[in-house]
Amino acid sequence: MSLIVNMDEFSELCGVTPETMRGYVRAVEGNPSWLVERGSRGRDYKIDAEGGLDWWRKRRAEESAAEDARQEQLQLLRADLLGDVAEGSDGLSLSGKQRREEYAAVLERIKLRRLMGELVERVDIEERLSHASVECRRRLMQVPAEFAVMAGLSLEEVKPLTDLLERTVDQFVTAITLPPARETDDA
Repeated sequence: MSLIVNMDEFSELCGVTPETMRGYVRAVEGNPSWLVERGSRGRDYKIDAEGGLDWWRKRRAEESAAEDARQEQLQLLRADLLGDVAEGSDGLSLSGKQRREEYAAVLERIKLRRLMGELVERVDIEERLSHASVECRRRLMQVPAEFAVMAGLSLEEVKPLTDLLERTVDQFVTAITLPPARETDDA
């Protein structure tokens, strides 16, 4: 025969309060073998510890599976509402208020980083890159002519170098002006 415990001991084994466990055990239908004697006023429950723990584990697993299914349904509903916008599992568990608070916290971090000089406006960077690219192109395009003078060559003889530099600068300018390719799930 296995160990018989009362409600307080059983709830402690399961990691919940006696009041919580009492509600769960009252809801059990029939007379399962692990429930040796139901409690009533003045009489405590008598529970087969091993059988009761098996019942509790099974119940928790069922509750967990039901909650996972519910979260999956909620995720599908959010995807329908938001136009199939994928969110991480952390984002799916947030309430509307929590999302607003998270958004406000992100905005505050952005403001702080701007004040500290860690973030700059895109327009400022684009303007500086544009000016730097123009100046770099101007200087690089002077190199073949200067090389021709130093080496005693004609401009026609350094034309391949001029063409090479021009293509390279054009590729650089194109690379910095195109937005980066975004990764998709289709790839």
